[in-house]
Amino acid sequence: MFILFYKKPCYVPKVDGPLNLSDCQKHVERTKDCKVQIPSELSFETIVSNKALPPCSLQDFLDYLAYVTHDAENLQFYLWLVDYYQRFRSASPEERVLSPKWNFDESPSSQTQSGNSYPLALGCSDKTLSVLGVKDFDTIEEEDISTASTFDDPLSLYTPTTSTLKFSELPIPDSKIPEGLKQKSTDSQPFRYEVNRIVAHYIYPGSPRELNLSHRDRAAVLHATRRTTHPSAFTPIKNVLDLTLRNQSHPNFIRWSICNGNKPWTILLRTFAACNILIGFAIAILLTLSRVSRWYRILAALEWWFGITNLIAAYQGLCILLFRRHARELRPWELHEHALRSGVDEEETALRNSKILYEETQSRWPIKMELFGPANMPADETWMDKYRLRPLFRKTFEKEVPTHDQGLRTLQNKILRQAEAWAFIITVPLTVFFTALPKGNFY
Repeated sequence: MFILFYKKPCYVPKVDGPLNLSDCQKHVERTKDCKVQIPSELSFETIVSNKALPPCSLQDFLDYLAYVTHDAENLQFYLWLVDYYQRFRSASPEERVLSPKWNFDESPSSQTQSGNSYPLALGCSDKTLSVLGVKDFDTIEEEDISTASTFDDPLSLYTPTTSTLKFSELPIPDSKIPEGLKQKSTDSQPFRYEVNRIVAHYIYPGSPRELNLSHRDRAAVLHATRRTTHPSAFTPIKNVLDLTLRNQSHPNFIRWSICNGNKPWTILLRTFAACNILIGFAIAILLTLSRVSRWYRILAALEWWFGITNLIAAYQGLCILLFRRHARELRPWELHEHALRSGVDEEETALRNSKILYEETQSRWPIKMELFGPANMPADETWMDKYRLRPLFRKTFEKEVPTHDQGLRTLQNKILRQAEAWAFIITVPLTVFFTALPKGNFY
C-alpha cells in the first residue's frame, strides 16, 4: 500500500534575495519529510565526501549546481572551507596562536545590528563536519591535534589549486614576535595569503564567484577576515551554506538525478505512452462494436497497462526502457566532455584492451572544481552554441552512459513499481467495463 503513495524528494524553491540564516532555517522545516525518501547511499555527507557513484557523484552535484541552479560557488567555497579547517587544525601551535578565534558578538559590525548573534555551529553543520573527519570550529583550541581524526577522503583531489598555493611562511616562534605586532599585524598569520585570495574571489562585492550573502553577513566576514585567519571568521557563511546545500540543493539534486532522459526524450516518451492508451481505447471500442467474442476485448488491457505505466513513470521523469538497461542519457554539458574523451581513440582502445574501466580514468581530464577558477558562467562555454545547433533528432536520441549508483536505482525502482501498481488499478475497471458491454454487431 505504501508504494501507491510514494513521493520522490520534493522540490525546495530558492529563497528570494541574498542568503540569510532565518530564511535558510525554513529549508529545514520543508525538507523534514523529504529526507526520509533519500537513502543513506545518497545522503549529503556521502556525496560531499565523494563516495557516491555517478550520476550522483560530487562532480555530478557540482555540474547540477553550475548548469541547472547556477550557484556552484556555494559548493566550491564549502569544500574549500572544510578542507581549510582541517589544514588550520593541523598547523603548529606557534602558527595558530597568531590567528585567534573570532567572536562575532564582539564584532563592531554585529554590535550595530539587532537580532540574533552568530552561533559558532549548527547541529546539522556538526554532523556534516564529523562525517568528513572534521569537528566544530569552536573546538580547535581544546582538542588534541595529535589524536585528531584525519581527512580520510581528501578533497584536495577536487581542489587541485589548494595544494599549489603559497599558504604561509615558515612558523614564527611566539617569543620572537613583539607584543605590539601580535595585536596589530596580520601578515604573519598562517594561511593569510590564501584567505586574502578567497575573500577577493568569493566574498568581495563583484568578485568572480561572489557568494549570494546578505549585506550584514558579508560585512561581518570581511571585518573578521581582516583581523584573523581562524576558520571561525567564516562562521556566518558556513552556517548559511550548510543549511542551503543540505536542505535545498541536495534534495533538489536527488530529485533531478532520478530523471534518466533529457527533455526531448521525455516529451517523446509521454507522447508514446499517450498513444498506447488511445490505441487501447480504439481496440476496445472496435471490438465492442463488432460481432467477435467479448473476451477479445481483454487485449486492450495490455495497451492500457503499458501506456499508463509509461505515462506515470514519464511524468516523474523516469524512462522505463533506460532504467531496464541500467543507463541514462548524457546531459547537454556532458556531450562536449564525452566527445573529448572518445576522441582519444588510441588511449580508449588501450584502456579497453587492458580491461580498465573507462570511467575510472575521468580524473585525467579537467573538472570544474578549480578553487580560483573563472566565474561560473555556463553561457560562455563553447558547448552551449553547439548544442543549440544540434538537430532535434540528435537531442532526442542522445548517447547513453551506465547508471552505477544503486541508491538512485532504488528510488527509480520505487517509481516504476508505483507506476505499475496504479496502471493495474486503472486498467482492471476499464477492462471489466468494456468486457461487460453487449456486442454492437455492426460488422
